Amino acid sequence: NMTDTKRLYDDRRKFWQRVQRWHKKNNLPIPEYITICEPQGRGAWHLHELWMYPKKAPYLPNETIRELWQQGFVTVKKLENVDNVGAYLTAYLCDVPVEEYEGAYTERDIKVAEITQEDGTKLPKKLVKGARLNLYPTGMNFYRSSRGVKRPLVEWTSTTKAKEKVSGATLTYSSAIRLVSDDGAFSNDIKYEYYNAIRPESQPVMHTADILDNKK
Repeated sequence: NMTDTKRLYDDRRKFWQRVQRWHKKNNLPIPEYITICEPQGRGAWHLHELWMYPKKAPYLPNETIRELWQQGFVTVKKLENVDNVGAYLTAYLCDVPVEEYEGAYTERDIKVAEITQEDGTKLPKKLVKGARLNLYPTGMNFYRSSRGVKRPLVEWTSTTKAKEKVSGATLTYSSAIRLVSDDGAFSNDIKYEYYNAIRPESQPVMHTADILDNKK
């Protein structure tokens, strides 16, 4: 039940040094990576890593990566039949499945997300929004990446132009939040929509309920 974040960073640093040596020894290109730290309810930490190769990835046996890690078990998976890698990898990193959450929550704390199973099928799953974020220490940088990873492009535009840009793409997620000041003099509606340009337009849309937040 390892709860020390400093040790977590140090363990990961040493692990990556061994990973690089292993790749060089086997004449393989060193992959780019994204690493995310995830806390469990009992306080223990584990890591999620995505490795991206410049060409076809080599076969990576669990036993090999476990020997390089040296801190316990590992699970290595090849991402297949996944057309939205970001959503696939982050589904559990902020939210907690209802059946795993031990705290109190209301219906407005619940969202339904489409989760890809190991066999490639997609099923809706109820999650408690943001519940895992409370387990992170204040100010912790919970994700890191190698220098070669391209950052997402952020663009400010009008709603009309944004709709034109996603024309033909599939709406896969939609939610809306209303923020209202304590005195009722100010309110602001925030709407989130996710589109997938790869999927056909027959895909279902996952919605979350509107939320009324009486905070300034």
